[in-house]
Amino acid sequence: MSLLVVVRNDERAEALLRWAVNFADGNFEDLYVLDCRESDKQTTGEWESLTHEEFPEVEYIGVLQEIDALERVAVHYMGVQSPNAYASVMEQQRALKPKLLMMDRNIDKDSDFEARYITRLLNDVHCAVMVVRLGSTDGQNSKVLIPCAGGPHSRRALQIVQKSEAIESTAFIVEPDVDEVSLDVGYRRLQKIISRAGIEPNEINQKAVIAENISKSIIEEVEANGYGMLLIGATDGHSLKRKLFGTLSDRFLHATDGTAVAVIRNERPMGHKMRQAVESFLSLRTPQLQREERVALFADIEDKSRWSFDFAVLMVLATSIASLGLLADSGAVVIGAMLVAPLMTPLLGGGLALVQGNWPLWKRCQMSVLLGFFSALAIGMVCGVVAKVCGMHLTGELAARGNPTALDLGVAFVSGLAASYCLARPKLSSALAGVAIAAALVPPIATTGICIVLGEFDVVRGSALLFGTNVVAIVFGSGLNFYGAGVRGRSGVSGLWSRRLFIVFALLCVGLAVPLTSSLLTSISGNEGSLAKVNTEISLPAEVVQLRVEGYRDGKRRVRVIVESGSPLTEFGRNQVVVAVKSQYKGKVSVIVETRLVSLYQ
Repeated sequence: MSLLVVVRNDERAEALLRWAVNFADGNFEDLYVLDCRESDKQTTGEWESLTHEEFPEVEYIGVLQEIDALERVAVHYMGVQSPNAYASVMEQQRALKPKLLMMDRNIDKDSDFEARYITRLLNDVHCAVMVVRLGSTDGQNSKVLIPCAGGPHSRRALQIVQKSEAIESTAFIVEPDVDEVSLDVGYRRLQKIISRAGIEPNEINQKAVIAENISKSIIEEVEANGYGMLLIGATDGHSLKRKLFGTLSDRFLHATDGTAVAVIRNERPMGHKMRQAVESFLSLRTPQLQREERVALFADIEDKSRWSFDFAVLMVLATSIASLGLLADSGAVVIGAMLVAPLMTPLLGGGLALVQGNWPLWKRCQMSVLLGFFSALAIGMVCGVVAKVCGMHLTGELAARGNPTALDLGVAFVSGLAASYCLARPKLSSALAGVAIAAALVPPIATTGICIVLGEFDVVRGSALLFGTNVVAIVFGSGLNFYGAGVRGRSGVSGLWSRRLFIVFALLCVGLAVPLTSSLLTSISGNEGSLAKVNTEISLPAEVVQLRVEGYRDGKRRVRVIVESGSPLTEFGRNQVVVAVKSQYKGKVSVIVETRLVSLYQ
């Protein structure tokens, strides 16, 4: 096991190396010192194993001769100059596979560059990472204070300091003053945290205090007992950035006693490594959106996803067209409504927001979807009232949207992929119209509104489920496509909400697939069962080979029956078929009997 320490400044190198050797003692067999400097030139050496005699050849490494722990750690050195220090560090990290990468954070200058550089490494390096704000410390005070909260990062900090013979460590906890036994509770909690780290409580110094202000208590403890370093376990990317880049008290960070502040982040979990592998695979195998293309995509979606007067007018017009088409039982009119509806864009914006972790865009898109849904539902109900007054009944187009299956889920998912793919590539924008037709969004809402008024609640449930299925599948499918095209959120900025919500959408797709698949299988098996029952109930030299529901007309389900017979059916035979078919369906049914004459040869 090894520790890789990155040196970028001669002034801070000695103190950083002292701490690196102390942490390596008892934890790592090898200490790799990577001197990595930003330069227009590109020079890379080879790793050299340094002996005591060779140390003075490297100017700042001579200080290591004074450290007793050096006898237990093998030191290796490499000097690198590169226009891209981040790439050089990542290259050596991948080659050496260290257990811990250690680097310093310069608090004096180049703050923006330092923040970007360190944040990228924190996000991308797989191994544990420790970032140190050295301040005025010289690294000779080896007393370390570890505030303990019980997370995996603070446990890792405890493990490292406990194994080192060169470090005098103290585990510290702050307990609120809520009872006379609060201090005992604090020590009990601290012992549990130490035990979870795999350390016997008596092997490390412990201290608990009662206070309400945790930061103030830590500062007072450091100042009172002269610690050389405060080692904090990170909780997440946000916490790590705050602790390193500016929320701890200035009084503490610029203390004159030379106390260093370090934050340690544990190894990345396997999921992080898998995600990076997938992203690397996608970047090599699929065309990635260039910067200008991403800018154009973001601007386009943000503009078209906003609820505005134009958006509202299009929703009203599209829903009106769809409602009239549904009541007129005209598929062509319903298709026209799909082309007018603007609801697809905010759904694509939702997928983009999930991938980016763009909370403002997510709120804007969901507001547009919700307002669009309720406005379309209101228009549908108004049309339903008109239809009821006029004595109109359930039509085939309305009934067709009352029984969604797994096929509808598949259509919506693929439509989300296709729409986002076309939107991200302006040359393919002409195909968006076809995608809008494939993924019906407004017709199910209009169906829901109309059928609420008509009292067809079975269709209401089915059409509402169809709309929800389309929304979930389109957002998830578009998010996957944007991710594959190279759209990424800035790690540590987007937070966990987008990743968790993306997982929720994936689980919803899986969850919806179960009942929708069941509905599809039931429809198939039910049709086959109905065929068998009809053929059992008729006593004719003929066979019913197909039952097909063709919609509704005048409030009746319309069923077409195809019968194969060696001769034309008589009136009695047709009546037998009609009675047998009607017995398989609930409600009013009109039956159309179609006879196919066949010849049997033996």
